[in-house]
Amino acid sequence: MPSLLRKLLYIRNRLNPFARRASERDDHARGIGGSFIEESWTADFSKGNHTRFAIKSDFLYDANLRKNQFYSGFSFVLALKKSACLAWSEAQDHQYRDTRISASLRLDAKGGYGAAGLLFRMVDEGTCYSFLVSSKGYFRLDVMRNGMPTPLVAWTELPLFSGASLKPDESVDFSLIVCGSRIVILIRGRWAAEVSDTSFPEGCLAFAAASYEEASSEASFPEGSSASESNFTLEAFLESLTVDSRPIEVSQAYETWRNSPDIDSAARLHLAETFTAMNQPQAALIQIRKIWELPGQRKTQRELLLAARLSQILDATRDAENYAQECFQLDESSAEGKEAVTELAKILYAEGRYRDLAKHCTKALKTKKDDPVLRVFQGHAYWNVKNYEKAARAYDAAFALDPKNGIPAKNAANVYDMMGRREEALQRYIDAGRAFLKTSSYNDLGLLVPTLLSLGKDRAQAHSLVGKWAFAVEDWNMADAEFEQANRLRNTENSTLEKDGAQVFLEALLLVRRGKRREALPLFEEAAALEKHFPLFHFRLAETHFLLDDDPDNPAMLSSLNTALSFLNQNDHLENSSASSESDDGLLGWVSNFAAQIALRKNDLSAAARYLETALKVLGNVPAVLANRGLLFFMEGSLDKALAALKSDAHNDPEGIMANCAGNILVRAERFSEADEQYRKALIAAPNNAGYLYNHALCLIEQGLFGEAEDRLSLACSLDPAPAILETLSFVAVKKGKYPEAEQACRSALDIDPNHAPSLISLGWILLTLGRIAEAGEIISRLDTLDFSLDLSANLAKGREDLRTRMNDLLYRTIECANFKGSADDPSRGCGHAWNVMKDPPLSPPLRLFAMPPDDLPAGSCPECGKTFCIGCAKQHLDEQGRFMCPNCNNRNRSLKLINEGLKMLIRKWSEKASIAGDPANEPSKDHPKHRKGKRQYE
Repeated sequence: MPSLLRKLLYIRNRLNPFARRASERDDHARGIGGSFIEESWTADFSKGNHTRFAIKSDFLYDANLRKNQFYSGFSFVLALKKSACLAWSEAQDHQYRDTRISASLRLDAKGGYGAAGLLFRMVDEGTCYSFLVSSKGYFRLDVMRNGMPTPLVAWTELPLFSGASLKPDESVDFSLIVCGSRIVILIRGRWAAEVSDTSFPEGCLAFAAASYEEASSEASFPEGSSASESNFTLEAFLESLTVDSRPIEVSQAYETWRNSPDIDSAARLHLAETFTAMNQPQAALIQIRKIWELPGQRKTQRELLLAARLSQILDATRDAENYAQECFQLDESSAEGKEAVTELAKILYAEGRYRDLAKHCTKALKTKKDDPVLRVFQGHAYWNVKNYEKAARAYDAAFALDPKNGIPAKNAANVYDMMGRREEALQRYIDAGRAFLKTSSYNDLGLLVPTLLSLGKDRAQAHSLVGKWAFAVEDWNMADAEFEQANRLRNTENSTLEKDGAQVFLEALLLVRRGKRREALPLFEEAAALEKHFPLFHFRLAETHFLLDDDPDNPAMLSSLNTALSFLNQNDHLENSSASSESDDGLLGWVSNFAAQIALRKNDLSAAARYLETALKVLGNVPAVLANRGLLFFMEGSLDKALAALKSDAHNDPEGIMANCAGNILVRAERFSEADEQYRKALIAAPNNAGYLYNHALCLIEQGLFGEAEDRLSLACSLDPAPAILETLSFVAVKKGKYPEAEQACRSALDIDPNHAPSLISLGWILLTLGRIAEAGEIISRLDTLDFSLDLSANLAKGREDLRTRMNDLLYRTIECANFKGSADDPSRGCGHAWNVMKDPPLSPPLRLFAMPPDDLPAGSCPECGKTFCIGCAKQHLDEQGRFMCPNCNNRNRSLKLINEGLKMLIRKWSEKASIAGDPANEPSKDHPKHRKGKRQYE
């Protein structure tokens, strides 16, 4: 919290409207001769001119007087309008030195997290002392210089509150006695802390409020909170304030509490624990010793244990030893007594008293045989007295008791290596490395890598472990090489050695990094099969199916997703898994978030809402989950609610996820200029995110801004040359008339994924435009081999057919029989015969037939009127020689001719199929049976 408070103070001080330079303060604030005011004053919050605080509002807060809802008086209220905000109001015309300040405040954090209190001895903005009480039931005291706080007392439990969160109707009474360099804090009349600091001798007073975290929209608000009815993130109520700056009275108040016997020992112990956490062991030990100075005070085990630890930090080892022994001698079976036994072992080890340490551990382990820390110290003791066999056994026992801690295994490995037992040493190094990997202790594992590669150069397990470490530290090339070596050794050294599911999973991820997700799919499947009870692998398998096929109904994807959810809900997925190093405490949240995405794609809004509720509960208000919730609101029909949920800034959306989602929603709502703004916000957060660049390019295309869209797509391709991005870049190039660049973009996409249907379709259109019809036909043939049976692919199937239609329009034309539609008087007599023929067919060789073709084939065209007739219509008009005459011209000398080469090709294809064609060059003689009377020939 100090770092957050420091940041808040630095930002807010620059905006403080009440601050003035010290040189500008009114002289009347001082008394005669320039001395500071000596007075006893009580604020009257029922009248604005008696508060001394400015009543003012700005865009961050409101400062006003308000009737108190919990009693009959009035309060001075600071109401903050946003989170991550600190505001204060100064009573700057009154300067004080030694002061006793008594006040009562109440805090309503609206279900979030905030604090309120007083700034005193304020020299100028950001230079003062700060006392704050938090909504979680703690207080703190800081000295601030130029807005940078340094804790004098870090967050400490409020006496009588025991760390319980404050309710909005619960007041906190406190007093600050500031006498010279000494500051005493009283809470509800009880001593809470005392410190000494000489930073600032005088200054003015201010009431301050801070909002650290805003309540989530899913939070339930405490009784009395009005968050649902207010636009404020926090309201702080100063209910009473009394200031006494008379030196004698202040000095008397300080003397009353200086070493008072009424000081509660529990308060001193709390303060000692706070100083310990602040790394101030001397100040902490002073507080404990002051507890023991009280007449009749008995030392508690909690005090003795803390004193032992503090003394050891201060190198007072004899005192530390005495405190530890006194602690466990009081009650060795208590929690503090058991810790004191272990603490004494630490002290003996630090002093180098190894034989005493060995004796102490041997004795202590009779009652604490399951303490891995004592086993480790026993190993240290035996190692230093050169009893290596016992040292190894002690370290092995420690690791067996605490297998998540790799240090004992590493120590055991070192001992076995010293004794020359290299096989046992290697196994312990592997055990230690696995433990380090599971706890993400990559530095510790990295120190083992040279030894693993030396001792285990011929062991697949060693290379696999090193590969996992390399993957964790993002040395992808080394990880790939080590996994390859592990696989090679696994295949040669021992055919019964089981495959490592975690390694297979990481190999799959390496392929994904190289843009080979489809090649990674079998490895994800293998990893999930090897680790059947590990949900992460099933989750990634489901995710891979979805990213590859974009199909929310894919049975394999749904099966993997349901398996992951099933195991996660059993709450036992981390036990006994060799892959548990890959686990994530929030895995249930991420899987639920993915399930919500699938439900949204299936338009199952109720299921999406349930999954998102789980994701929010596990992960909190992370941007990825909030983005899906915004999309849910949009799909439920509330665009305004969706945009409100996705409202973001650099603080709550550091990666631009919510801004990108808002852009996507606005595009779907066809509000492209607003979407443009959101995409630009997302790209400020993540300028090298290829997905954001692609989405922004699509939005720019909708606005006709093809030049900037091309720039976005080019950058996206350089980051992630995905087929979809390349195909869209091709589209933009076509719009700009750059057909060669468009063709190259499509071919680059097909180099990555030869079956990427959108790129095939786009390439087909480009080839048709360039007049390369034959190549376009090959593209259509490739498209015909793809499966367009799924509903999600309907648009792609339509695109293929549109391309085919366009190519046919370029290659073919339709010739209809003159009686195709019948006559105007009798349309029912139309024959309905038409033929699709090539526009520029090749010349057909001569053909002679000796049988009548079917009625639906062409008889020919009239040279005079130009009309074409089918055989069915023309055979009613034959001359004596059996030739077809034009039914339209009424001229018996106008016979029909097969002039069009395309129509000739139809007759030839029929004849070849019927096997009745004759070659005129080999025409039989006149008396051939084919020329007998009654058989008409057709040429």
